[in-house]
Amino acid sequence: MGGTRVIAAEDITGTWLLIERGASESAQGELLQRYGAQSEGMAIFSPDGWLSGIVCRSDRAPLPGNADWHADAPADARLAAFDSYVSYAGHWRVENDQLITKVRFALNPNWVGGEQVRDIELLADGKMRLVVTRVWPNGERVSVWLDWRRAD
Repeated sequence: MGGTRVIAAEDITGTWLLIERGASESAQGELLQRYGAQSEGMAIFSPDGWLSGIVCRSDRAPLPGNADWHADAPADARLAAFDSYVSYAGHWRVENDQLITKVRFALNPNWVGGEQVRDIELLADGKMRLVVTRVWPNGERVSVWLDWRRAD
């Protein structure tokens, strides 16, 4: 991916905002259900090798109960909040046009200690596309892509 030019860490260092998200055609329905018709997110790639990234629904419902505390919200509302938000952070590097993050912190505790791998494409319009391909529980191989633009 990424054409003939090799992508370097300097090409993606900085702050990026999510502008569009998509998936293999068969996965579009589930993608829209979980993250809504419009997702939002931010990824910060620091020059010292730290990454912090989030993606979520742009129309997440507020949790009922005390606005300063989430523990009093009903379990189904907390599950909906968890299922509409993903975040992780850790040390990142670029190898062979892939972003590899050794996860240190994550909303999903199963990711901590492992690596998250994304293919990187630098698009002609200055945007960046990150692509993750996984085998879903139904056995289907699905690619999900996220397009990002540099933050102002």
